[in-house]
Amino acid sequence: MFLAILLCISGCDIPTGVDRNDPFEAVNRKVHSFNLVLDRNIIRPVALTYVSIVNSDIQNVVSNVSDNLSTPGDVANNILQGDLESAVKNSLRFIVNSTFGIGGISKPAEQFGINGETGDFGETLHVWGVPEGPFVVLPAFGPSTGRDALGIVGDISLDPIGPLMNEQVQLYSYGIRAADVLGKRGNYSTSLDSILYDSADSYEQMKLIYLQARRFELDGTQEDDYFDPYEEIFEND
Repeated sequence: MFLAILLCISGCDIPTGVDRNDPFEAVNRKVHSFNLVLDRNIIRPVALTYVSIVNSDIQNVVSNVSDNLSTPGDVANNILQGDLESAVKNSLRFIVNSTFGIGGISKPAEQFGINGETGDFGETLHVWGVPEGPFVVLPAFGPSTGRDALGIVGDISLDPIGPLMNEQVQLYSYGIRAADVLGKRGNYSTSLDSILYDSADSYEQMKLIYLQARRFELDGTQEDDYFDPYEEIFEND
C-alpha cells in the first residue's frame, strides 16, 4: 500500500519545480480516496499490529529475505539496462546470501563488498528512452506514472519466483514480501500518516513527493538542485 512513498519524510519542504502532468486528476483523486479507505481500515491497523507484536530482529530478517528474493529481478533489469557489472555482482550477492546467508536471513555478501545496483523495469524503460507519461494513482499500489505502471507489469513478468517455482514457494515469497511492506508501513506510520491524513491536500502532497523522489532516483540530479526525500531515512537505516 502506497509502496512508492513508504520511505518518504513527512513535513519536508517540497520544491515547486515538479510540473503538473496530471491529465487524469479527477480519476486519480477517486482512486486515491479508495486507497485511503483501504489503508485506514485494513493496511494501517494490520501494519501497526504487526510491528507491535513482531520483534524488530525478526522484522529485519523478513526484510533481508525479501530483499534477497528481489535480487533475481535486479539482475534481469541490470542486464536489460546494459549494466553487466551490477548483473554479475547481484548474481554473486544472491548466491552468497542464499547459501552462506541461509536464504537471505543474513547478508554476508555485503560484508564482502559484493553489492550491485538495484533496478526495476520502470527504470529500465527510462534507460531505453521511454517517456515518463502522465501521473497516475493505482489501486492499492498508490502513486505512479504511465511508465512506472507499465514497469510494475514488467517486474511481475521478470520475477522468476512466479513461473519457475511451485505454488508453495510462490506463497512463501509473496508472504515474505507482504510482511516486509507491512513492517515498513508500520515503522514509518508517523511520517506516512502526516502525509496521508494531516495534509491539507494529501493527494497533491503525495504526488509531489512521489514525482520528486522518483525523478531524483532516475536522473541522479545533483543535491544542490534536487531534494531527495529518501536520503535521511537511508542514512539512518
